Amino acid sequence: MLFRSVLIAAALTAACVTTAAAQEEEIVVTGARLERYEDLVLPAITLTRRADAILVNATVWSDSRDAAVRAREIRATLDDMARRARASDVTISLMQDEVLRPFTVDLAMRLLTYGGRADSSEVVVQLRTATRGPSDTLDAARGRFTQFVESIGENGRASVEFEEDELQLTVVDLPQYRAPLMAAIVADGRNVAAAMGEGFRPEISGLESPVAFRRSGDLDLTLFITYALRAVPLQ
Repeated sequence: MLFRSVLIAAALTAACVTTAAAQEEEIVVTGARLERYEDLVLPAITLTRRADAILVNATVWSDSRDAAVRAREIRATLDDMARRARASDVTISLMQDEVLRPFTVDLAMRLLTYGGRADSSEVVVQLRTATRGPSDTLDAARGRFTQFVESIGENGRASVEFEEDELQLTVVDLPQYRAPLMAAIVADGRNVAAAMGEGFRPEISGLESPVAFRRSGDLDLTLFITYALRAVPLQ
């Protein structure tokens, strides 16, 4: 009965993921998120996969004396970046609450702030490049970011800088991995009960927990659900 209930739940989860595909969120694997899961005990059943993309913060700034001139230069630079991104393997996003949001120049300009020194303004955007399979590396991604930034034309005193040593990973639609994780947990439960001999069944709790993750390599993530499994006598 337990297995039937769990499998039905997994099927419903998969159906929900399919229905919500158009609303998939791309989550940034920030240090704060990793700390959130740091104290969780890694269970026996996990799923290791490549991150969907690599992300880096890029600062677009200008130190022209006049504020209106700075804004024009930064807008022109953002326009140029948007044009180049349409023909590049590097795209631009904005980040809100550790989730990537679509980029527009107008929205980015609303985020324009004081640049940290006299007569300067800046805005921070996110550069994103998709991972390219098992042979891709952080250095290769860093090279793609460098090539993209160096291709941007000069607009007055505006410039673009990115944090080369602060590359982050992203994962798209994290809930989609609940169904395969649950299926693997159920299968493991069956094996554990069978190893105990006839007269035992698995008892699984905690499957309502959200999908969590840990970074397990430069570009890899280990996904898991915290759960408890034990074999109990049939009654």
